[in-house]
Amino acid sequence: MLRYFPILLLAGLTILSVSCGPGKKESDVTTDADYSPYHDIPGVEYVGLKNCTSCHDEQYRDWLQSDHHLAMNPATEEFVLGNFDDAEFDHFGQKFRFFRKGGEYWIHAQDESGEYRDMKIEYTFGHYPLQQYLIPFDGGKYQALQVCWDSRPEEEGGQRWYHLYPDEAVPADDLLHWSRRHFNWNYMCADCHSTNLKKNFDPDTLTYNTTWTDMNVTCEACHGPGSEHVKWAEADKAAKAGTTPESDFSALKEYVKSKGLVVTLKEPEEGGWVIDPETNLPKRTVPIQSDVQVETCARCHSHRQLMEPDYTAGQSFHDTHLPSVISDRLYHHDGQIDEEVYVYGSYVQSKMFHAGVRCSDCHNPHSMKLKLPGNALCLQCHQGELNTPAHHFHPMDSTGASCVECHMPEQPYMGIDDRRDHSIRIPRPDLAREIGAPDACTQCHEDQSQDWAVEHFKNWWGAGPRNAHFGEILAAARAGQPGSMDRLIALANDPDRPWIVRAAAVETVGQQAPTPESVGAILRSLEDPDPVVRAEGLSALLVYPVTQRRAAIPLLDDPVKSVRATAARAVAPLRSQLDEAGLASFDRAAEDLYDRQSAIFDRAAGHMDLALFYTDLGDLEKAEATYRTAAKVEPEFVPARVNLAELLYDQNKPKEAEEVFRDAVEAAMLPENQGLARDALARFLIRMKRYDEGIEELRQATELMPRHAQTHYFYGVALNSTGRFEEALPYLEKAHELDRYNVEYLAGLSAILRDAGKTEKALFYAREALKVQPENQQLQQLVQSLGG
Repeated sequence: MLRYFPILLLAGLTILSVSCGPGKKESDVTTDADYSPYHDIPGVEYVGLKNCTSCHDEQYRDWLQSDHHLAMNPATEEFVLGNFDDAEFDHFGQKFRFFRKGGEYWIHAQDESGEYRDMKIEYTFGHYPLQQYLIPFDGGKYQALQVCWDSRPEEEGGQRWYHLYPDEAVPADDLLHWSRRHFNWNYMCADCHSTNLKKNFDPDTLTYNTTWTDMNVTCEACHGPGSEHVKWAEADKAAKAGTTPESDFSALKEYVKSKGLVVTLKEPEEGGWVIDPETNLPKRTVPIQSDVQVETCARCHSHRQLMEPDYTAGQSFHDTHLPSVISDRLYHHDGQIDEEVYVYGSYVQSKMFHAGVRCSDCHNPHSMKLKLPGNALCLQCHQGELNTPAHHFHPMDSTGASCVECHMPEQPYMGIDDRRDHSIRIPRPDLAREIGAPDACTQCHEDQSQDWAVEHFKNWWGAGPRNAHFGEILAAARAGQPGSMDRLIALANDPDRPWIVRAAAVETVGQQAPTPESVGAILRSLEDPDPVVRAEGLSALLVYPVTQRRAAIPLLDDPVKSVRATAARAVAPLRSQLDEAGLASFDRAAEDLYDRQSAIFDRAAGHMDLALFYTDLGDLEKAEATYRTAAKVEPEFVPARVNLAELLYDQNKPKEAEEVFRDAVEAAMLPENQGLARDALARFLIRMKRYDEGIEELRQATELMPRHAQTHYFYGVALNSTGRFEEALPYLEKAHELDRYNVEYLAGLSAILRDAGKTEKALFYAREALKVQPENQQLQQLVQSLGG
């Protein structure tokens, strides 16, 4: 086993470090508080890959082996992998024919109108294990074809065309058809597959003029624009040869630290790993000095929100992006990957990350290949006894003896692209069974149950009590289980937990009914040392009364852009109460908010959040115009239309409001979205005392959203209020079934059953509600009134 190995801190793709608790890093401790890897170099420009290769030949040759090299390329014989020899593919009756015209590659398929036509392939997108193809459309759009080439070997099931949605038809009028916005390259893919990408979307004309310096991911994507570095290199070369012109000495002197680059990815001092004789665990010989290597990778290898329309190199990750947290939409409750979240969010949960392990410790930063095969990669640091059956309980030549199979299980994306979970966790089939998550054991032993895995786990490691995992706490709170809020609040404010866990807890606290304790937790999160936690706290404040948002005012001057932008959104209703200095801070933060939203102006959400901001400022005319732009950009986006309708209703314009509500119903393309639109229309109609019309819209909404508890409850209440108790009861009970700990539903059911003379059943639901909120005096009185 290697007891020590040097880490060559190459400037390239490496890994992530983010602050956790006060005065310390979540990775290894930073020793020089004044060190910054970022450099302000005015006038720097991108110069392209061609200007790098003459000096960096080894790195260039490594890069040629990488996925970055093949991220996007022209559709030529050199790069196209698919079968275009008049190959045909049928998907639920949709025909695709792949053919060539001379040296060009074409398909014959349905376009967005459903018409079959010949379309030219302009670019390849990726290469392994699948390759997609980009097709130009009007308005500067490029669309990624949904039928992909499986580039794996034939013996692994590859060398074939396949559809990303193999089990469902995706006709041309479907929102998920390849010609529509969810497969639009400009928005969905471009900024991480090309270098110096400028999306250049014009919301007035709904067109793109997207540009790049290099089509694929080249040196400057990670190192930043290189014009001044080239000058420095030329001056340095001349200086060493003794031929430096006087005018070039300035470049050498000015760039002595930065070498003319806006970011330094190399650590100031080379480090390595040794085994600590006291703990018998690996530790870094030299603490890492900054988060820069992690942030460089995280820009693309994370699920995140853009903070500016065009990426500006030489800034902290949190000034250019806002990473997503462990929400139940993206992750399992225990932090295992679920949706496509791209490594960063899982890795920052891991013990490896906290110890200072970075991407470049395992991956060559230029080829992106693993440095060593199999378990040898892990045994660089970990003791050899971990590589025996005494640890993993499997035969040495079996799959179960592989470190990554147990600690980094795979999840398939895009049908055939297996990606490993980088949280590098200890397998916990007991936890997985409790919270409904997958586990590494039964992912491999597909013929066995989690009960079987739990029994083996107990036999190997004992059945004693284990520390509460954050996944248990999040799962219980999200389900609304009685007594879960106290543990959730403690999790949200626990400085020893990773920032991404604290942030997820803060997000979940904000989704619950507010109590004095939960409000206190949100306010404390605004002082968290991590910017993502602070931003989540600010987002949670948006549903609280305006008076409680005053705590957000100091964060208008936060050092991190993503926090300032969210603070501006929270403080908007209070702008008129700010003093001169506060107004200046607010206006600067409002510019940050505008930057964040303009990054996604080709989506309705980019405009909708600004419309809400303008509404809070009291500028209703600007809010209305912005909502209308949102509807123009993305007509099928229901929330923007519903918000516009509500804005019109609040201005006593019911006729215009009704038109917009009905437009939302017509524009919705997915059943659930149409259900939301009909729900909103129903509530409007009931406010207008048009009860029969409203109830009919609610009926349709429940059919379109069979698992939407709130709609079922509202429909049940509406039916009961018109004297239709027997019809109402199944919908009220369905709402409770879908959201079993919701006190409003339980208390409402109890009251309606009481009024219908069903006292025994009413008492049952009242007691269930009291179990959830035992201190609630109104529920205590309800139970007593029913004889309980």
